[in-house]
Amino acid sequence: MTATPHVESAGNRIILHFDKLDQALRLMHPWPGDKLRADAAIRITKALEAVGLIVEVRVNGRPIAEMGAGGVHGSLMKLIAATL
Repeated sequence: MTATPHVESAGNRIILHFDKLDQALRLMHPWPGDKLRADAAIRITKALEAVGLIVEVRVNGRPIAEMGAGGVHGSLMKLIAATL
């Protein structure tokens, strides 16, 4: 069962709120394997940077990932990027 996140925006920031970590991890499900996930994260980040957007992922109110202007940040994104 896929839970749809609560979505809010503030300026150029899109915030995805999830209740559970496994729900947030499903964002990267379309790309099986560490290398493909890392590549997808980098490509998505570059696309967001090109249009000046930031996507932040939160679980239980805590930020775990940020993609966009300034690159890739957060504990979840560091794990994904480290697989390159």
